[in-house]
Amino acid sequence: MTSRPWPDFRPGLLGSVAAWWRRRREFPDFATPGAAAADQFTFAPQPSSRQEQVATPLPSAVYGLDFAATFTVHWRVDLSTGRRHNAPRSAAINGIVQRARMVTGSAMLVHHVPLQHQLGDELSEERQVGDTHVWARAENIEIAVDPVDLDLARKRMELLRTKTNREAERESERAELRYLREEILVDLGTATVWWLHRNGYQVEQAVAVSTHLAELVRIATHRDDRHWADSLVTAFESAIPRLPDAHRADLRRHLAKSLGVYGGPELAAEFARHVELPRAADHHRAELDQGHP
Repeated sequence: MTSRPWPDFRPGLLGSVAAWWRRRREFPDFATPGAAAADQFTFAPQPSSRQEQVATPLPSAVYGLDFAATFTVHWRVDLSTGRRHNAPRSAAINGIVQRARMVTGSAMLVHHVPLQHQLGDELSEERQVGDTHVWARAENIEIAVDPVDLDLARKRMELLRTKTNREAERESERAELRYLREEILVDLGTATVWWLHRNGYQVEQAVAVSTHLAELVRIATHRDDRHWADSLVTAFESAIPRLPDAHRADLRRHLAKSLGVYGGPELAAEFARHVELPRAADHHRAELDQGHP
């Protein structure tokens, strides 16, 4: 015998075939070991979850007055979607911030307390960030407001409230004036009946003030019957009081030309008739008589 640790003989061809056949019978899947594993297990990449603490300003309904928000962003990547993003952390934070801005952009600073709970409700739902493989949600949301900004917001609301009240008062006054002009001061009879109703039906006093009521009716029913062309020329001539007479005719022609360009030839012809503007042929003949080419 030799000092080698293995035997001096090797199995022949028949022995190797016999050993292979024994293994085949003992382990039926020995020839294709991966087939059974593939049928028994499904391999999927494990999702990775992370969290990030974020502090950022969020806009309010008033430009320049912002909320100070802090929250924790929980995000994960789902590699099974087949999508990819080169900066998943930034995508997750930006997605949460954009969702928060949609809520705070229409809120006033004085409503920061209920807004915090509204954001907590809206951002707690995990959503996919755009068309990426990133999913994100937020929790531990806190909203703070600078005291100076809060004071400015309250002052602005007070100004808006005052403005709204004044506009309502003015609209009420305009409605009252329209009512008097269009329904009461249309003739003396209607005005007299209105006065009687407002003053306890004192007939003798109504007769005494009838002259004043008639004058009011005359003033209220007065209408300026001038044509719009005359009013247009008067307005331009009032703006240029020192305009020479020759240039006044030029002004009328320029106005007629502009009306023809923007309003059409019929509008220009109507303007020319009312301001007694000479026709183009007459104007050209007058220039020839004066020696102009």
